[in-house]
Amino acid sequence: MVQGRGTPSGYDWEVGSVPAEPEPLALPDHQHGPPGGRPGRDGDPAAPDVPAADGGSADESSSPFGAFEGVGPYGAPSFTYDPPAVEGEPRPLRGTLPPWAIVAIVLVQAAALVASVALVLGGIERMTARDPGAPVAEPSSQAPNPTAPPSSVAPERQPGTVTDSAGREVADGTGGYADPATVGEHTVSWTAWTDGTIAVSALEVDLAATVPGAGGQDVVQEGYRLVLVTYEVRYDGPGQLAPAEELWLTGESDLTYFPDVAEGLVTDPMKTIRPLQDGETARFRSAFLVPEAEIDTLRLGVETFSGEILYFATP
Repeated sequence: MVQGRGTPSGYDWEVGSVPAEPEPLALPDHQHGPPGGRPGRDGDPAAPDVPAADGGSADESSSPFGAFEGVGPYGAPSFTYDPPAVEGEPRPLRGTLPPWAIVAIVLVQAAALVASVALVLGGIERMTARDPGAPVAEPSSQAPNPTAPPSSVAPERQPGTVTDSAGREVADGTGGYADPATVGEHTVSWTAWTDGTIAVSALEVDLAATVPGAGGQDVVQEGYRLVLVTYEVRYDGPGQLAPAEELWLTGESDLTYFPDVAEGLVTDPMKTIRPLQDGETARFRSAFLVPEAEIDTLRLGVETFSGEILYFATP
């Protein structure tokens, strides 16, 4: 027969043999000092007193931390770095602008507002100033031709008239570059902008002239000739007409055009003629500097503001 485990000998199961729970230890109250009112070592009221270094009582002034307002938890000193506010003392205002800065900001905003209003009013005025009844051109129905060359034809000029010494009109082509008019025989004329007629005759041509006032000395550059031409101009029509405002005089060879340089060389250039009235005539001279190699093909061209050029042959 199997027996259970027996009770070991010498083992006491009595209740009194169970150890009791330890009693709770009382912790020192760090918020209050010892009964004498003086803190112990390191702020521990349970620690024994530590006498002051000078033999006096241990107070706040003898603390290694200096003076402090109170004792924190577990006896640690509580420091206060910000000085307490004094009642009645006004606090400084932070972030406040001076008065002049506020005035400047207001002025800038006012100027910006005025400029914006002016722009808006200007745009409205331009829109309302347009004529709503202005005719609008209809778009062309003809498609543009991008391959067509630009027109090189000059505006049509009014043809001139050539007359002989008897006043008869010559219509056989005389006066053109290939068949120039004859000096001392023919007269060329055009209708002026005044609806009158201006006529010019070449009276004399000097192909080897000298500069007037040079005492007969040749002062012209070597290889050139000075050509002086005497013209007579006549105006017939209403009002008056200044020849210098209507006529344009040139010399022309097979290679070059030569402008009139009489002004400053002769005493009677075309610009000295006063405006002519109906039936009045005047004489003047023109001057041209022509290379000797081109003197044989030189022709004298005369044209008006709106008339085609006509030529006189040189002798």
